[in-house]
Amino acid sequence: MACGTNHVLPFPSNFIDRMIVTSSQQWIQNMEHQAVDMFDFDVLLMPFESNGHKSIFAILGSKHINDYMKHGFKDYRPCILHIVPYHSETQGLIHVYNSASAKIRTWLNVMWRAKFGRNHFESMMPFTNRSMPLSRPSGKCFQHHPTYIADYTSHSMFPILL
Repeated sequence: MACGTNHVLPFPSNFIDRMIVTSSQQWIQNMEHQAVDMFDFDVLLMPFESNGHKSIFAILGSKHINDYMKHGFKDYRPCILHIVPYHSETQGLIHVYNSASAKIRTWLNVMWRAKFGRNHFESMMPFTNRSMPLSRPSGKCFQHHPTYIADYTSHSMFPILL
């Protein structure tokens, strides 16, 4: 997967918090106002903070959501990676992270319907726990080096600079 700047769409650090308290109509209006088609990007990066713990959600392959189950699909499987730099997760934080990922899937479904319409029943809610699973890779972060995340589909490594 190419992770150049033209393939990555970073969101502001407070995006998920704002997403949680705004309506789906506001989400659509904001994206139309920004004139950004988020489904043109391979990676969506969303920083997240809860109770002083910082992490990042990386949404991979959202533009391929309707195609990944088709025979012969060759791209990366869509997923949500949740990267916690210091891996200090408690039960309370895991619940918060799962709630945030559920809200991200809801947001993705709303944005998908806004772009592609409501013509096909099967594409009204393509982002589910099954089609867009949450994964929490574990690894070590070394200061002054890129953070490497395992690509779980081919077991190769690719850098994502955090």
